[in-house]
Amino acid sequence: MSFKQFVLPLLTVPLSISAATGESITELDPLLVTATRLDAVQKLPAAITIIDENDIKLSPAKTLPDLLAQQVGINTRSLYSHGSRATIALRNFGETASQNTLILLDGRRLNDIDLSSVNYAAIATENIKRIEITRGSGSVLYGDGATTGTINIITKSPHETKNYGVVSQTLGSFDHRKTNAFGSYSNDAFGITANINSISDDGYRDNNQFRQDTGQFDLRVPVNNSEIYLKAGAFDQDIELPGVRTVDPSIHLNELSSNRTGTSTPNDWADEYTEFATLGFTHELNSNDSFVIDGGYRRKQQRSQFDYGFGFGDYNETALKTLSLTPRLTLNRNINNHDINWIIGADLYLYQYDSKRSNFKQNIAQPVHTIAADQKSVALYTQTTISLSKQTDLTAGIRGQKLKQKARDRFDASAPGGGSGSEAAEFKESDRKTSFELGVKHHFNEKLSGYARIGRSSRFGTIDELFEFDPMFQQVFSQLKPQVSDDIELGMNFQSNRLEMSMSVFHQSLQHEIHFDPISFQNINLEDTQHDGIELAAAYKINSHLSAKANYTYLKAEFTEGNNKANDIPLIPTNSFNASLSAKLPADVLASMSFNYVGNTHFANDLANSFVKKIPSYKTVDLKLSKQIERVELALQVNNVFNEQYFNFGVNSTATQGRFNSYPLPKRTAYLTASYHFN
Repeated sequence: MSFKQFVLPLLTVPLSISAATGESITELDPLLVTATRLDAVQKLPAAITIIDENDIKLSPAKTLPDLLAQQVGINTRSLYSHGSRATIALRNFGETASQNTLILLDGRRLNDIDLSSVNYAAIATENIKRIEITRGSGSVLYGDGATTGTINIITKSPHETKNYGVVSQTLGSFDHRKTNAFGSYSNDAFGITANINSISDDGYRDNNQFRQDTGQFDLRVPVNNSEIYLKAGAFDQDIELPGVRTVDPSIHLNELSSNRTGTSTPNDWADEYTEFATLGFTHELNSNDSFVIDGGYRRKQQRSQFDYGFGFGDYNETALKTLSLTPRLTLNRNINNHDINWIIGADLYLYQYDSKRSNFKQNIAQPVHTIAADQKSVALYTQTTISLSKQTDLTAGIRGQKLKQKARDRFDASAPGGGSGSEAAEFKESDRKTSFELGVKHHFNEKLSGYARIGRSSRFGTIDELFEFDPMFQQVFSQLKPQVSDDIELGMNFQSNRLEMSMSVFHQSLQHEIHFDPISFQNINLEDTQHDGIELAAAYKINSHLSAKANYTYLKAEFTEGNNKANDIPLIPTNSFNASLSAKLPADVLASMSFNYVGNTHFANDLANSFVKKIPSYKTVDLKLSKQIERVELALQVNNVFNEQYFNFGVNSTATQGRFNSYPLPKRTAYLTASYHFN
């Protein structure tokens, strides 16, 4: 029996139990939150945002990336209307944003060693308890790739929910259909939550159908002062790929206006099957100290085909297996009236990557390239928060990480590390980097606080960045130095009963930033760069029925050395703004509106800032109305109310001035959701 055959039927068990029983909940004694490594958030010197269940419920956002895009300092890039294959950019890094923002699900890394994007569509918003956004910080606790911070998506636990179940159905534009079922049940012996989700969507464009089935459960068993937990899930996704829309004034071609929803790649497609499991044990050593050890397993299988025409194509079959072990110890002490929180931990990640690449699917028996790669990452870290006084807290942390990887093209003997047999040479690389963080947070009074921090983070090249095309279109291995970022940040926070305000000012100085070179067709280390930004956010409760939020982000990213000195880094908007309004209307109708503005930016290949056009700025408005009628909840949402025609990812030609490719995003869409709650 396969993992998928085992997991998906099991997920329906707690739904049936919850719906069939009318018993009151028997709460499990909470031990510690195993899904996060943050403790005493109010003491940490960082810009942290917590999105809770109520925020998610009220938001008019259709997808998880859209929800996160409403937060200060976050932009998204999307290729399609259904949220799959999107990029979330925290303190934007342009084309490599997905490799510089670390995405976590219940504290475990979702960023892989290849360049595939995180599948946000597989994380049902109905199953999310909260989202922790930590800007600029996180490399000590979570490791490489947290250059701009971490986004930790925490799912619902039986510790934090009652015995209940919810079944919902959504219908909408482009024949969108989503069915979701969630259930939670607990007693003295165990607790379990589970979620199953099925989505189908024809997509805004031709050849862009999307189908996905997802399931996940979280099982907790208390044992004295300990707890054993098992989290597991799987998803199966199929997607058609419509390709780009091209604009070329030299031949009077403008597919953005003449055929916006069309496709130039009617035979392109991709599918993915992923399964994952985490088995862990947590133990309270005493009233102050606790210990957690858990191991993770994830297996991802992907296939894709790209038809270039004239008998040329690209067919890939890739498998990636990830094994991890992440023990940690949390200690809490009070020494001479100074509270001390101390986390000590280790992260071990093992990756196995295999990819077969041929001209077309029927030729996979005789591949052009067969890439085999192994990566081993070992890290030790510690972080301490010390209360220097009742008003002031000091946080210091350090992580040492060693990375070893080797790869070989087992088919192409001409490639470095290529060939077959035991004597074939291998591409080998070993790097060691240290990340650190030092910061202080001071509470001036009950309402006003400020912080300052310095830190260093690192990022290692992915296997897809190491293995690329050279100018003769032969695939070769490239040597990349690890990217290093040195950061300085200052921030202020104000909070009263009705008003919350925050401000962050940050500077990042980078060496060896990793970027794709459109001339050489290889990933390279850029000359020195820097990223500077200001983030402003405010929330105001106008009265018991009306509240408002707004945020603004200024971000300047540029080269500080080399031929492109003082040029802007592409795909990073300088200005972005979001405002939202939530209201309780008559008849207990809840309403919310969100306005989002993103400024213009250079196209992906425009490192010289010489291309005649920029990706235009755009603004969208989203609305949502919801009403609870006993056990039934109805919700209507309309996205892009004013039919804005826009795109947020485009690539300019380096050979033909004025020519570019883009991925147009949908105009107005509407969705209706009906949910039924079981007690």
